[in-house]
Amino acid sequence: MRTLQLGYTDLMGTRFNGHDLHKQLLLRGIESQNCVLKKDSDDELTWKLADGKARRLISGVASLAENAMSIQSLLYPFSWQLPFNRRFRSADLVHYHLIHSGYFSIASFPWLTHLKPSVWTLHDPWALTGHCVHPFSCEKWKTGCGKCPDLNTLFPIRRDTTAGMWRMKKFLYKHSPVDIVLASKWMLKLAQASPLLAEHRLHLIPFGIDLNKFKPMDNEDAKQRLGIFPGSIVVTFRAVEGEFKGLSFIKECLRKLEVKQPVCLLTFNVRGLADEFRGKYQIIDLGWVNDDALTVQAYNASDVFLMPSMGEAFGMMAIEAMACGKPVITFEGTALPEVTFAPEGGVAVPKGDAAALCAELENLINNPDARRQIGEQALALAREHYDVNTHVDRILALYTDVIARRKAGINGR
Repeated sequence: MRTLQLGYTDLMGTRFNGHDLHKQLLLRGIESQNCVLKKDSDDELTWKLADGKARRLISGVASLAENAMSIQSLLYPFSWQLPFNRRFRSADLVHYHLIHSGYFSIASFPWLTHLKPSVWTLHDPWALTGHCVHPFSCEKWKTGCGKCPDLNTLFPIRRDTTAGMWRMKKFLYKHSPVDIVLASKWMLKLAQASPLLAEHRLHLIPFGIDLNKFKPMDNEDAKQRLGIFPGSIVVTFRAVEGEFKGLSFIKECLRKLEVKQPVCLLTFNVRGLADEFRGKYQIIDLGWVNDDALTVQAYNASDVFLMPSMGEAFGMMAIEAMACGKPVITFEGTALPEVTFAPEGGVAVPKGDAAALCAELENLINNPDARRQIGEQALALAREHYDVNTHVDRILALYTDVIARRKAGINGR
């Protein structure tokens, strides 16, 4: 079997963007290529879809045109060149990952998916809507969008073209024989309720991680290595601005937090977003981390992991923290309570309720037995459900079925 993984980048989000899957397939003796627009690794089997000044110029022109027309992922020409690439032509199956990041034209999808047996992993609900990545409480995606209540949410548009984009997606998907992978029951239910994808073959396959890498280590040793003050409770979270990852609720919670123990805030992603708490808490900003060893060390230095996302279709960081034996606090109304098996392997509070978030954080800080119990349950659940080997087994079974169905003349719907 020869496979091709296609996504926006390789190392950023490597555990869910196809690059780690590409490497796992190679370890099993499966021929694999990884096609990306932005390459950061030195992997010889990962190659760029397009490169150079011409690519940047064309991408810039396409972006300006799409912004002016308030359309998305239609005018980028790069995906149209795939059938002329020998590595695409030699593949037995193509697995598409993030394709709405400013390089792929969904208009090319019918052609590409007819040329090769195809699988598409949805990482968020964008494929189901007229423009947004997460519809939140809006349900217009079920009936055709139009009269959009929020044109400024990701991905923003100037004019309300959501009904037209929704109809365009419906037409393109109808003519695209592709099997759809969803990583959570939450996303599966959305896809089943969508007039755009409900007729396609939908598959629930949760992501997996390397449990030999993401595993419990000595908490105090990890804290010492990161320079955390002795005796501190470490609260870890992803520091990202915007409406999706819940940073504003984390800040509101931390302003209200009242505990006797010293607290250290350990953050991933963007440095400086917790600076208002300097003096009240020790702050260690790791920034964007591509070093798995440092990531695992940070999880193991943690006592509680906060992930109160407002929009989350799975939550890789949640299962990584679980695999290191850490309790995770989330908001209800996303995939996270399901993914963490709350209340056994995590804690879920009402969506947008910073007071409830703070109360649960205070409870876990003040109750080491509860932290330990939930952490132990989280570890057991991660080992049972999120082993990368199980994930690859399920993906390979799907590949085999999709290829066989195509040979038998049966498409992806």
